[in-house]
Amino acid sequence: MTEEKFVTDLVSRASVHAFYVDAIRQGRNTAENLQAPTSERFDLVLDSVGQGTPRTALDLGYGAGNYTVAMARAGYRVVAVDQVPSNVLLRRLDGQGDWTQRIDVRESLAEEYTIDRDFGIVVAKDVLHYLTKPDVESVLESAVANARSKNYHYLEVFTSITRRSAEGRLRKIEGEADYSPESFQRLIERVYRGWDVTLLWDEHAETDSRTGANCFEAVRATVIAANTSA
Repeated sequence: MTEEKFVTDLVSRASVHAFYVDAIRQGRNTAENLQAPTSERFDLVLDSVGQGTPRTALDLGYGAGNYTVAMARAGYRVVAVDQVPSNVLLRRLDGQGDWTQRIDVRESLAEEYTIDRDFGIVVAKDVLHYLTKPDVESVLESAVANARSKNYHYLEVFTSITRRSAEGRLRKIEGEADYSPESFQRLIERVYRGWDVTLLWDEHAETDSRTGANCFEAVRATVIAANTSA
């Protein structure tokens, strides 16, 4: 009986950046459903926000812009941050109505954007797992440190990630956080101490359209944190 050996290919951050720039420019709906509308969970959070929460929001890694648009339409002044070219979202917003004036688009890596104000809502969907662990901690700690009102944070983060190429080779992105569900839960419990936190877990898989095989498997953590003690 022979032992099966797996070779792991290291994928550069630059190539990941190039992939998403191309996908956003072309409006492609990738295996991860990049063009998907806002989730039902997020919609419920947005609808539940009451008085005492600033009408400001931060969307870290806005991607196709659907969460940014939803918050702006709901009356929030939104800072939208992503590494992709800002002109793509700006073209989408052009001529759509007065609500677009509430959106401030910033072309920046999520980890390089300085959170130095009180945002009523912070969204980080499918972006934090690409960062290094120190950068994830720094982003979340800054967001919490500047939360001085009745704030809401909505995060979707992949843990226990397995990626495979079309040839079945394991793939890992350079420097990615690589959290297990347990280590990510410990981080959330530490950073959001004193907040009302709901942590949900879902099995997630994405299929390679060329082979029909799973190219991405993970456990998705959805964090809904409310600073109700403010």
